[in-house]
Order: sequence, then structure tokens, then C-alpha cells
Amino acid sequence: MEPGDLPVDAWQRLLGQVRGAVEERLQRGLDALVREVNAAGDEFTAGRALTRGRVTLRAVRTVLRHPCLPEDFRTPVLQAVDDQIRTLQDTLEQGLDQRLAAGDDPRAVEARRRTYRDNPLTAVLDDPAEGLPPAPAPHTGGRRRIIRPG
Repeated sequence: MEPGDLPVDAWQRLLGQVRGAVEERLQRGLDALVREVNAAGDEFTAGRALTRGRVTLRAVRTVLRHPCLPEDFRTPVLQAVDDQIRTLQDTLEQGLDQRLAAGDDPRAVEARRRTYRDNPLTAVLDDPAEGLPPAPAPHTGGRRRIIRPG
């Protein structure tokens, strides 16, 4: 679809719906990630939660990098998502400083810090754009023919 395919207000509503769906998926994924990491009793479980979180983040970023989305929509929304990823990584690590200040076992806190740094959420920001679907061929406006076997 192109912006000219719809009235301006309909196009804006469509992009708003896409943005809302992406933000909702991102927030649900981040909420689940934080719950899992906070509930993790060991570093393996925490690392697994971070890995699952990166799967969600990659999926969201893949949708936003789709070539069919208009560049003036795609770029700022992707930047906002990337900023949120960086902020969450920083927040996780700052939470460890708070745990140290609260008197938690320094060895356990440093082990978790190592887990966060060995499994950073920000690794998705460096992912290549490989695996993106190719841009569809432009519609020529002609009739489609359906050929049925037989």
C-alpha cells in the first residue's frame, strides 16, 4: 500500500494502529522479560529469560524494518523501540547497584551483572537486516488471473 491508496485520515489511522500494535507487543514482551528475570533463581534461568526477551525484541524490530512501511514512519518508531531497549538494559544493571546498596550478597549480584552483560538485550540492535522479506512487486493495477489446474 502507498499513502495515496487511502484518504489521508485513513492512512494516519492505519499507521496509528500499526504503531499501537507494535508498542503493545513490545510492552507485553518487556513485562514478561522483567518478570522472568526477577523470578530467576539462578543465572542459567536469568540468561534464558534474556534470550527469550531478545527473540521478542527481534520480532518487533523485524516488523518495523519491513520495507513496505513508509520510511518516515519506520525510522522514528524503530528509534523509539531501540531507545527503550537501551533504557531497559541500563535499568536492569542499575537495579543491581540498588541490590548491593540494600545489602544483598555481592557475589550473587556480580554473578547477575555478568549474566546481564553476557546476554545483553542491546545485542538485537547490532543484528543485520538479513531475513527481512523482500519488498513486494508494485501492483500494476491490471486484473489478476487465477489459473486452476485441471
